[in-house]
Amino acid sequence: MLKYARADTHFLLYVYDNLRNALLDRAILRSASPTTSRAGSPTAPDAFVQEVLSRSTETALRTYSPEPYDAEGGTGPNGWDTLARRWNKLALGIDGVPGVQREVFRALHVWRHRVAREEDESTG
Repeated sequence: MLKYARADTHFLLYVYDNLRNALLDRAILRSASPTTSRAGSPTAPDAFVQEVLSRSTETALRTYSPEPYDAEGGTGPNGWDTLARRWNKLALGIDGVPGVQREVFRALHVWRHRVAREEDESTG
């Protein structure tokens, strides 16, 4: 596990240094040009780095919440009814029209969702 973690994080400091240098280079190029930042003042070289770190902090503080899933109605971003509409599968008898294809599609989608949750994997 330690070897895996070490391999996973081995290049992070290198990536950080490269991104920071790219941001500083961009800030220097912009400060040399007559353009100004949105606030109307010239952009300080460290401002780009601070903005990226601020956005990163906001992202890190977000709490994950699973998308709503209604197995019966198939609503929600990845619901079976939503997918049938997206894939233009009108033959499935959506909009309340009963049909064997619709029930098989629904049952398969519900099974896929359940197995994905049990195995902690993406439904994709």
